[in-house]
Amino acid sequence: MVRGKGLFGATVLAVGMLLAWLLLLGVTPAGAQTPASDPAERAAAAANWLIAVHQNDDGGYSAFSTGANVAPSDVAGTVDTLLALAPAGADLAAPLTYLQNNPDAVAAYAAQDGGTAGKLLMALTAAGQNPRDYLGYNLVISLTGHLSPTGQYGVNNAFNQSLAMLGLSAAGEAMPDSAVAWLLAQQAPAGDVAGSWDDGFGTAGNADATAMAIMALVAAGRPAGDPALTAARDFLAATQLDGGWEYGPGFGPNANSTALVILALHALGEDFAGAESAWARNGQSPQAVLFGWQGDSGAFQADFGDGPFDDFFTTVQAVPAAAVQAGHAPAGTMAEGGVNPPGWVAWLLIGLAAVMVLALALAGRSGVTR
Repeated sequence: MVRGKGLFGATVLAVGMLLAWLLLLGVTPAGAQTPASDPAERAAAAANWLIAVHQNDDGGYSAFSTGANVAPSDVAGTVDTLLALAPAGADLAAPLTYLQNNPDAVAAYAAQDGGTAGKLLMALTAAGQNPRDYLGYNLVISLTGHLSPTGQYGVNNAFNQSLAMLGLSAAGEAMPDSAVAWLLAQQAPAGDVAGSWDDGFGTAGNADATAMAIMALVAAGRPAGDPALTAARDFLAATQLDGGWEYGPGFGPNANSTALVILALHALGEDFAGAESAWARNGQSPQAVLFGWQGDSGAFQADFGDGPFDDFFTTVQAVPAAAVQAGHAPAGTMAEGGVNPPGWVAWLLIGLAAVMVLALALAGRSGVTR
């Protein structure tokens, strides 16, 4: 971790999703026949639910939140939630206050690996903060310091490598060729999963990691017609289920994976909202299917076999995709002299830290943040 100052200036659109994408077991979208309503209203309702139900008194959030003040706030949960609140246009003062009151924990979080550092940079940029001089730390150097000679940012999977690359893009940093080369080398070359990326835990043909890699490669300057991106798009088309996507073969569609793919389609310039688009199924666009998982409270829902329920993780991870067409973006900042990242990068969510731990999901846990 390096302390230091940096010059900031230009405005950048808010960074939004990624976040840990949960494994939902055999979920069918509730109300999937309802046409998509105003995305800004959808995103705002979800953000209001997060604040009302899950914000702790200190302004922070728990990574394993089951309700306000049930578990202590931590940096991971607060960063994840910031990435959802920012694109929804919500008030960010409380979670920022929590981070400002815990500078050592913020520094330790950035020091874990490039994935967490990248997610932190996206969240701070989304919140209009200066990651080159935040609480006395230069968090951009914290991220670049994770780069190894192999091109990896202290990680061993495509999801977290992509988070690191997207964090660089959000901060206006140049993308090292070695980082791009390492990510490309992880893409499946052939077979039923050709064009996809593994999740890092042996889940071949993983939609989440594939969507993340697409966004990272576009952020690195690869055009939509690049062979690697064309192969990835073809994989997503082949694995689409009734408008949505599943975490891996046999698990069934879920809001989390569907939201992440929507952001990847946005990065590629694809129409994910039109009922007549190439991605619509039975008259329902991927966006309409995503909104089918949103309950009356505004929260997005999970279902593990006992019926749908409002879920913190699912809501945090779905909001950026719900907000991607909302038409407003909180101001962020980036390094003076940098190049503004493409608008879609600003909506990236949810970059959530480690790749989903499959064992927890299978044990009945709603998921863990990446």
